[in-house]
Amino acid sequence: LSAKMVGKSILFFLLSSVAGLEDRDIDFSVDFLKARDVKYICMLTCGDRTWNKKFAKNASKSSIAVSYVRIDDSLSDLDSVRVCLSPEFTDVGVLIDTKCPLYEEVLMYASENLLFDANHKWLIIDIDTWISNISTVFNVETNENFSWLMNTLEKLNMSIDANVMLSLQKGSENNIYEVYNFGKLRGGNVVVKKLGNWRNRADLIQHLNAYKYYRRWDFENFTINYVAVMSTPPKVFDVNMLVGDTPAPGVAVMTTTVTRVLLEIAELHNIRYNYTIVDRWIGKFERNTTPVVATLLYFKEQDITPVLRVTSEVFQRVDMVSPPITSIETRYYYRIPTTGPGKFENQFLRPLTKGAWGCVIAVISLCALVLFLTVRAETRPAALQYAVFSVAATFCQQFFEDGGYDDPRRESSARQLTILVTGASCVLIYNYYTSSVVSWLLNGPPPSINSLQELLESPLSLIYQDIGYTRSWLQNPKYYYNKKNSEVEDQLRKLKVFKKKKGEPLLVPLEEGIEMVKAGGYAYHTEVYNANMLISRSFNQEELCELGSLQSMEETPVYIAIPKDSPYKEFFNWKLVAKNELKFIGKMKHRILQGHE
Repeated sequence: LSAKMVGKSILFFLLSSVAGLEDRDIDFSVDFLKARDVKYICMLTCGDRTWNKKFAKNASKSSIAVSYVRIDDSLSDLDSVRVCLSPEFTDVGVLIDTKCPLYEEVLMYASENLLFDANHKWLIIDIDTWISNISTVFNVETNENFSWLMNTLEKLNMSIDANVMLSLQKGSENNIYEVYNFGKLRGGNVVVKKLGNWRNRADLIQHLNAYKYYRRWDFENFTINYVAVMSTPPKVFDVNMLVGDTPAPGVAVMTTTVTRVLLEIAELHNIRYNYTIVDRWIGKFERNTTPVVATLLYFKEQDITPVLRVTSEVFQRVDMVSPPITSIETRYYYRIPTTGPGKFENQFLRPLTKGAWGCVIAVISLCALVLFLTVRAETRPAALQYAVFSVAATFCQQFFEDGGYDDPRRESSARQLTILVTGASCVLIYNYYTSSVVSWLLNGPPPSINSLQELLESPLSLIYQDIGYTRSWLQNPKYYYNKKNSEVEDQLRKLKVFKKKKGEPLLVPLEEGIEMVKAGGYAYHTEVYNANMLISRSFNQEELCELGSLQSMEETPVYIAIPKDSPYKEFFNWKLVAKNELKFIGKMKHRILQGHE
């Protein structure tokens, strides 16, 4: 151990009037931790080993497992403490004696390793300090009898989710205090609130088992860092840009919906948000890069964001609050083009291929030639005229009469056979033609673009709504609207976006984009809800018949996102579940829909 730790060990040994806990603390500690539904206890003490054995025996009678680490000058390192505090598959009850020489080092170790969380239920016992007339401790200077312990608590990285109880004992008195901090890393102060006295254990246990956030309802105007997305971050921000009846351009409707819910929670619990605005949600997870939502959460520079689409890459780096409040779906909107894939093909003129039509013309020409030769052999006048018009009339299922006298002696078998073959061929071609047209009318799908590959091959020019996920797609080559279409999306970026000529439109507002779709020649990528609302108001029936859409991003839930190991996860999970049970979120969505309408 270091010289500092050795010095503290000697100091505690000289100043402590009691070396270790007393026998009466055994029943209290076991009953207290049992009341907190603990099945495993990490015991960090330094007194008589007999006391430890009695404690373990009493705990086993309550089906509680016990692990013990002696925190005095015999402890060579804190590795055994780490093992004791980190069991798998269960919450941990922690019992620690403040009179042990290394108690402060152990608390600081727990602080550095984020062990003052919702999964560790601490019981800190001190048998000499007494502040019976004080119910809430905020300021060390006004509580001199408590300052030595308060100084240690002030150093600990605790937050609102901490499960730390402090037992201050003097003779037969035993007061229980709750210890937490709204956010040490955000400049919060430690709060110590009295819960009750162990002599009135029935009332105390009932109060103790009440959900902790009911006791911590008021956040006392504590600041939580809040990051949101606007396509063009403003120089001067006002929250109405996100939640007003007419949000600022570049604000997604899902951002408005969730921000209104979070503002309702903030007002209810006296929370203040410190807003940061960026232009997109996902980018590179590296420091010193353009700030984006996911990166700021990953490096814990921000505490919460209202919406984030969860990809596998994002899921590994940030955490989510559930249940999700809303979802997102995007599509390409376009007027069906008259050329290229998805065109309005004139099937009445083109039911056959060019090769088939070539064969028809060749057969007709051959029949006309043979008929001309036979008529010429019969020395019939106007032989060429007769041959050409006879074949043309037969092709149209008619007969040609030239008005001249027809001598039966000049009707050769060759001419009759040629007329018969020509007529039969024309009937077959006509029947095949009509069958093809009828089959197309009955079974053919409506003309539209059915895949991103067809969109790539179409003559349509791509334009996009200027919003956060569009900027992520344009600037991050690993970001896809749908990973199943990653190859085609790469081709769309390469051939239809990055090769646009200078001055050609790319990022356009919603209203302008829908007008460009209406004019034709463009496919506009945007969020479904706002686009459908605008289209229903601005397109007539004929234009709606010519409107097509192609799904780009499947309907996907979007979550409130927080950093990994965030102390606020449990609180926001609780509030969203409560809001859902009260139908608040559904009512909020309905009000937003009515506002847009």
